[in-house]
Amino acid sequence: MRLLVVTNMYPPHAYGGYEQSCRDVVERWRAAGHQVLVLTSDIRLSDVDETAEEPAAVRRQLRLYWEDHQILDPSPPRRLALERTNRRVFAQAVADHRPEVVSAWAMGALSLGILSQAVAVGLPVVPVVCDEWPVYGPEVDAWLRPLWRRRGLGRVLQAATGLPTRLPPLDTAGPACFVSEHLRTVVRHRSPWRFPDSTVVYSGIAGAEFPLRPTQPSWGWRLAYVGRIDPRKGIDTVVRALARLPSSASLAVHGAGDQRHRHQLQALARQLQVADRITWQVTPRQNLAGALAGADVVVFPSVWEEPFGLVPLEAMACGVPVAATAVGGAAEFLADGRNCLTFPPGDPDGLTRVLHRLAGDGALRRRLVDGGRCTAAALDVDQLAETLAAWHLAAAGGPGAPRPAHRPRPGVAPTPVEPAG
Repeated sequence: MRLLVVTNMYPPHAYGGYEQSCRDVVERWRAAGHQVLVLTSDIRLSDVDETAEEPAAVRRQLRLYWEDHQILDPSPPRRLALERTNRRVFAQAVADHRPEVVSAWAMGALSLGILSQAVAVGLPVVPVVCDEWPVYGPEVDAWLRPLWRRRGLGRVLQAATGLPTRLPPLDTAGPACFVSEHLRTVVRHRSPWRFPDSTVVYSGIAGAEFPLRPTQPSWGWRLAYVGRIDPRKGIDTVVRALARLPSSASLAVHGAGDQRHRHQLQALARQLQVADRITWQVTPRQNLAGALAGADVVVFPSVWEEPFGLVPLEAMACGVPVAATAVGGAAEFLADGRNCLTFPPGDPDGLTRVLHRLAGDGALRRRLVDGGRCTAAALDVDQLAETLAAWHLAAAGGPGAPRPAHRPRPGVAPTPVEPAG
């Protein structure tokens, strides 16, 4: 199968789990014999080693309505120029690669019109939806935002420019693949599309990159946060909890992202007098397992409804206990007392109680580790890639082609843990 993958960012120029999942799947598709061209934005991050990248297989040519964590609102002439650039780049990729299907991953701040372009030339489109881009995407597409609801003006401008001015017909373009049932429900309720032809594929991690650490260390109050630096991630909850823990407690923050928010968190840490107990580092994924192995607990403190959440699985695979807010799609695999301990979003006192419970009960930590390993094994990216490949093959077969069986919701470890107290 020949696939054209379209996504707004792609490693190594990327920040979060969505982009990493895309690369994980692309690599497995290629290993299985599929021919994949990745078309992504020209965003470049500093201090990135590109030596291992295949230049012919990844084209960084699309323009985004985004820069340095800010949504752009360019002037109408600049919007027109950006859209024409993206249209030309997409058409060239189609002409060169001759794909059988377009795989649309993270489309936020990208020109949604290129998906209309795909449909117009007879290409099926499979949205691989790992966040709420069908909800916010139309509002951050500066070209479509003022036009898709004003059909009269849109028709005039489409005739004058040749550019799409209506939203792409994603309800009929091909099957959509969501990483959680929660995300599918949210997108159906909040986006302009209903995705009647869709499935839940469940996300997964590259388990081989997160081997089980050989021994379980004695508790030393070593906390770790892994992920994007973003207000929605609830890192401030962990900083506030740190101030309530013994003075020997420390926090290692592994992640890149919004530098403005990082400065806010550092100011909070100084105010709470815990700044000297926090380290900040951007840890490449190939070094992440080693960083996790040195932690007593990985805290997943999100305050928003996560579409899925890969970090808890990475920690579970390494045999590290997890304290988490089971929000959004993460609630579909996080089970309190079975593979993690949960606390309410934005509640540093609740997190403090969970951490004290873990600190005082080695048997509990071992049971959670055992449960977490079962969960991580059931949510591996190899299974995700195979499931997605089956749905893309079905899309390439046309609207009447049979659809694969829906993937059952992965179970969690059955071993219960007695509640505290």
